[in-house]
Amino acid sequence: MKALSQESMVTLSGGYSWANIEDTDVNGTGFRINGLYEFNPMGGKFAHGISFGYINISATEGDQTNKVNSFPIYYAPKVMFGKEKFKGFIKGAIGMQFAGLKREGLVTLSDIDFGFYGGGGAGILIFIKDNIFINGEYEIAWASNSWYKDGWMNTAMGGIGFKF
Repeated sequence: MKALSQESMVTLSGGYSWANIEDTDVNGTGFRINGLYEFNPMGGKFAHGISFGYINISATEGDQTNKVNSFPIYYAPKVMFGKEKFKGFIKGAIGMQFAGLKREGLVTLSDIDFGFYGGGGAGILIFIKDNIFINGEYEIAWASNSWYKDGWMNTAMGGIGFKF
């Protein structure tokens, strides 16, 4: 009976991202596209997820432009609460990210780096049908790189999900 009560969810979402890039006075802004696969044991309130995505951020300060393209991959545990049609959740994020960094100005510098990605978030799930839902969430995470700039990455996302 327990084997039949396992649930999986897939969510595709996107939204607005902004970041405080280390050693700059301006915030970078851009967009994010994200995919999430979750396993929900016995349809309970705890879910275990694997998330992957793409984040594009740029910031201009004077005659210098910083561009960051990040690919975060992380474990996303989630605690859900609420009724059948409307559920709220809080989640964690712990993993890594690969980043393409480019600084344009008098001299153009670019490199590829990787580092830690960790944080958390909160959101809602609104079920349209038993197996289709709309997702809305906010996530904040620390994105570090081994040699280059670190910073807080913020994202407000919306998307659609499927439960099977």
